[in-house]
Amino acid sequence: MLDPLGLFEYRVALHVHSRYSDGTGTPERIIAEARRVGLDVLWLTDHDGRRAATDPGSGYYGHLLFLVGAEITPPTNHYLVFGEVALVAPTAPLQTIIDSVNRQHGAGFIAHPDDPGNKTARLPSYRWDDRSVDGFTGLEVWNHLSDWARQIHHVPAGLWAALHPFSGLSQACPETLALWDERGRQRRIVGIGGTDAHAARIGYWPFSLTIFPYRRSFAAIRTHIYTNAPLASDWRRAEQQLLDGLLQGRVAIVNAALGSETGFRLWLQRESGAAEPMGTDVAYDSMWILRGLSPVPVGWEVFCNGRLVFRQDGPLLHYNPDSPGVWRVVLRRGPKRAVWIYSNPIYLR
Repeated sequence: MLDPLGLFEYRVALHVHSRYSDGTGTPERIIAEARRVGLDVLWLTDHDGRRAATDPGSGYYGHLLFLVGAEITPPTNHYLVFGEVALVAPTAPLQTIIDSVNRQHGAGFIAHPDDPGNKTARLPSYRWDDRSVDGFTGLEVWNHLSDWARQIHHVPAGLWAALHPFSGLSQACPETLALWDERGRQRRIVGIGGTDAHAARIGYWPFSLTIFPYRRSFAAIRTHIYTNAPLASDWRRAEQQLLDGLLQGRVAIVNAALGSETGFRLWLQRESGAAEPMGTDVAYDSMWILRGLSPVPVGWEVFCNGRLVFRQDGPLLHYNPDSPGVWRVVLRRGPKRAVWIYSNPIYLR
């Protein structure tokens, strides 16, 4: 049986900044751009504040659900926060910030954990350096802006990259992927993808250039969240459904520059028909089968604890895990076999 869990999939843009922090667009303009590219959910994350929660306000704008989180931004150790939570000052220790979000039943993610910065582009590093903390929901595994900036080694490369916003999107940072796999061996660590959209401008009018207009950013790295039921018409209930999906790891990281289709699924199944979704954490049993479904033919790669153990081509995946571990898949697509989707793991203990 295909998709035995009957989940509902939503295309989400996370990690987005407006004029209320260091972005250039008003929330209303950003909402309009998100609607034009067909997003289901836009989750704004301005720095250290949630002003857009009342101006213009969370809720549905046509088919688009607009929600307001935040990015808490000390000099390093940035923390993405989702849910209606009271924010802790960025001067607080990172563990204090994490604990506060957890007490309020929000979801929190370490932002761009291996961000290198870029001297040529005059971008400081915002990497995660306090790695003694724990309790965070997960990691921002793929950050469009951070990974795009890695290719700028000199001014000509920077100009070329500015005109090609989808360049450098062949895969997420290998160090972050390894960190995700390693941390997952202790507990569930949810991975998300962030646009880090600012629509930043360089130069001065009339010779200014916008780096990553919002519409282009929204057509790159997305997070797809899976819920057990359709999103409620009441936006607060819908937000809780999405939070539940985030907290449980029912999440895929999608490179929409390669394809915006929905329909990817990953689950565990027994011959009896019993099934468990992506993100599940269960005891290992040799009777479990790892099943996958893609809306288009792809190259499947199966990883256990960060090690590639199996490849298969086509729209379907069928694999029998042979040991406990952190099991996830990568879907590759296109003539260059770039990464299209990173699944969240299934944890077999």
